[in-house]
Amino acid sequence: MKKLLIALWRGFVGGADFTQLVTERFILEDKLLKVTIPISNIVARQLPKEVNYPYRNRHWFNTKQEIHTHETYVHIYSRVWMYLPIIGILPSSEYGMLSSVFRIKKNPEGINALDKQALGASLNREYDEYYNHPEPGEKAKGSNTRIRQEMSKHKTLSDEVMAIQLEAAINNGGYPKIPDATTVKINGIEWVFHQLVKPHSRSRTDMYCLGLDERHYLVVRFNHQVDRSDKHKKWRKAANQTQQRVMERVSLTDYVDEPPQNLLESNV
Repeated sequence: MKKLLIALWRGFVGGADFTQLVTERFILEDKLLKVTIPISNIVARQLPKEVNYPYRNRHWFNTKQEIHTHETYVHIYSRVWMYLPIIGILPSSEYGMLSSVFRIKKNPEGINALDKQALGASLNREYDEYYNHPEPGEKAKGSNTRIRQEMSKHKTLSDEVMAIQLEAAINNGGYPKIPDATTVKINGIEWVFHQLVKPHSRSRTDMYCLGLDERHYLVVRFNHQVDRSDKHKKWRKAANQTQQRVMERVSLTDYVDEPPQNLLESNV
């Protein structure tokens, strides 16, 4: 009864349950990443967990890296929470989903990931250069360029009308300009905050980035996927609170290898 009353008050069921937490630890070279996070509320295939991430080893990084559109990264860990109607009538009636993904990324040559201003500028530049690449290719590369090429065929449009329609086309089907990266402080740690948003979409992606060394940085990525735009207000606040609470439970400290225990001492 209590759960039903809470669901009626919130307007949905599901989401992250902070009474069901798990703590995971990952060794990132000389750093220890500790994550305390709610369990997923959907059944998903879990990959075998790795603990050690020797990301400075070029061969290891290149072997483990994944590529998705403009992002190249090594996956560490993820959790997913669905937000559902109180009474589900249709099989695909979910309101939306929040995912939290931990990654390691490598900075371009000449960019110091420990310099937060340089890292933030690099994140925006990576996005802009990829989707506005002069030669359109696979994985959405040069998507905005392809749209401009298609629009340029309409010779009868005035420059003013062309500019308006081009902006609308990129906003709807391309990759429009995103906000400049900023910094946010959580538990005394200053993160670079980077956001992927589109003007006409209620879905968004928020990323918190923190330099591990001059060439690599940690990314905590939250994807807010809105499946029913008419119901997003019901769970948006809860998802934002989950994002903040998860970040408050992320710890990155110096890793100290524990010395092997003396066998004789362990038997005393």
